[in-house]
Amino acid sequence: MSRKKRVRNNRIYFHLDENEKHELGRRMEAVGVKNRDAFVRKMVLDGYIVNIDMAAIIEMVRLVRISSNNINQMAKRANETGSVYENDVLQLLAEVNNLKPLINEAHRELINLSRN
Repeated sequence: MSRKKRVRNNRIYFHLDENEKHELGRRMEAVGVKNRDAFVRKMVLDGYIVNIDMAAIIEMVRLVRISSNNINQMAKRANETGSVYENDVLQLLAEVNNLKPLINEAHRELINLSRN
């Protein structure tokens, strides 16, 4: 009985720990693939890496925290005194306006990422 000559005759070896091996199996099962060599080859050749610049999102989260703290302080003052200072409301409005471009930029990046 003669064997067919291999089309792919270059080997690449790599090692996985137990968690990585389990994750590989989970991903293969999720897409319904049983041939590990074919799955790994497809992912290496056709897969892609997503690298997201999180700077805008980190800044947005920071500003949201500041705004949330200010809203809580205003709500506490309103509950205690029954009124809120106009300057506080204007400052909060300015903070929200600073957030809008960051939210729009993060949204655009996520849309572009989902299209690729």
